[in-house]
Amino acid sequence: MNKLYCMGELLIDFQSVGYGSLKDTKQFVKNAGGAPANVCVQAVKLGREAAYLTQVGADAFGDFLVETLQNEGVDTSHVLRSKDYDTSLAFVSFQPGGERQFSFYRRTAADLHFTAENFKDIAFESGDVLEFGSVALKTKQSVEAHIFLIERARAAGAVVCFDPNLRLNLWEDEEELRSVVKQFMAYADIIKVGKDELEFISKASSAEEAVPALFGGNLKILLLTDSDKGAQLYTKDGLKYSLDAFKVNTIDTTGAGDSFFGGFIAGFMDGGCNYDGADLEDILRFACKCGAYTTTNYGAIPAMGTREIIDKAVK
Repeated sequence: MNKLYCMGELLIDFQSVGYGSLKDTKQFVKNAGGAPANVCVQAVKLGREAAYLTQVGADAFGDFLVETLQNEGVDTSHVLRSKDYDTSLAFVSFQPGGERQFSFYRRTAADLHFTAENFKDIAFESGDVLEFGSVALKTKQSVEAHIFLIERARAAGAVVCFDPNLRLNLWEDEEELRSVVKQFMAYADIIKVGKDELEFISKASSAEEAVPALFGGNLKILLLTDSDKGAQLYTKDGLKYSLDAFKVNTIDTTGAGDSFFGGFIAGFMDGGCNYDGADLEDILRFACKCGAYTTTNYGAIPAMGTREIIDKAVK
């Protein structure tokens, strides 16, 4: 079976108990987090083999994260442990409707300090998938490690998937973030991006204006999400499918986009990574179900479901 490799941040989400600001929150619940890790777990829950590529601290938080991924069936043999850097932390508070406020503690983050040498033994095969985001692209060595694996993946005929997952408060310079994201968009075969993120990256006033310019390079499929309004799938020929969001009782939106992307990648791999497949609309529909289901409980990984559970719960 072909394998999904997800690369990037792995962190602790301390999520508030009840609603309110971070300043006023008195109690938090600890969960595993990190967008590519969430994608990885959702794909595993849907029956795919997946490995995570990252580094965490040689500390109790790192132990918790590795054990969480292992318990979900993720291959953690490429999760490094560092005595020099710390496991990343994020504190999250909620507002009614599931919207969130974040505060990140990543100045000494271990997942910013892995190198290409750390992953030289990764051997991709045709039909494998490499997925990553922008949060871990803050250091020279991490950027080089990503490029090393992307080039190796492309040479082997693997699919490269990118989710910008913009976190503006992690970057001192918005133009630097925009530049880095554009650089890595050019490598990707499949991109998942939110409508607001696309407008930030492109500086365009609408998706209709921004989308065509993205298809000048390697891009074959663009997944455009718009919160509770649904998702669209674009190819070089333009808009192919547009689906409304599924109506559910939303409690927490954490990880919804990651679950959506994990669901899409799993379905895409199940279909033999066929960019022109007739089942793309069905894959997109189930991905939307995955994202919707994850909002019906707290956390990202704890709220994700299997195919059977999701199909039964989301109609």
